[in-house]
Order: sequence, then structure tokens, then C-alpha cells
Amino acid sequence: MPGHGSAPRLREMSQMECNYCTLRLVAEKKVERCEQESCAFWESGGAVVRGACLIERLGIDVRRADLAAYLLDVRERLDRVRRLAGAEQGHREFSRRIGYEL
Repeated sequence: MPGHGSAPRLREMSQMECNYCTLRLVAEKKVERCEQESCAFWESGGAVVRGACLIERLGIDVRRADLAAYLLDVRERLDRVRRLAGAEQGHREFSRRIGYEL
């Protein structure tokens, strides 16, 4: 059958392109596209393993709304810390470039 072998491959590709945050969906019943590299729970891939969500990779069962809400809170706190650290680094570099060490 022509094209029969391509159906599973197309389904795999569309699942990769439409990746949603399970934590947000379970905890708040809201659909949020996975932020991938921008998320604190994202593990970058390498030569052997592709990037993926740490929560999914560990197989953590997040069907319980209270657990999903807790993990979502942890993710948001980690993201805030990363943004703050990035801003502080930017300020230090800017200060150094203009000759003011803070």
C-alpha cells in the first residue's frame, strides 16, 4: 500500500511538534506549549539522546494534581532564579565594559 509505512512516522513528527507541558495541564487544566530549552526541567540532548523533559524522562507519574502543582511551582522558582542570575551576569558584564566594577 503506498504511503502506509509513512503514517507512523508522520504521527511521531506531529507529536514532537505539538509538545505540551503536562504539569500545567494537570495542575491548572491549561494548555501550554512546552518551552523546551527555556524550561528548568529540560535536559539538552547530545549525540546519542535527544533533548527531553526531565519529568517525563524519569517517568514521574504526574496525574495527581497536587504533585503536578508542586513540580510546576518548583519549575517556576527555578526559572525565576535562572532569569535573575542571567540579569545579574548581564549587569556585571555591562559594568565591566563601561569601567564600573559593581
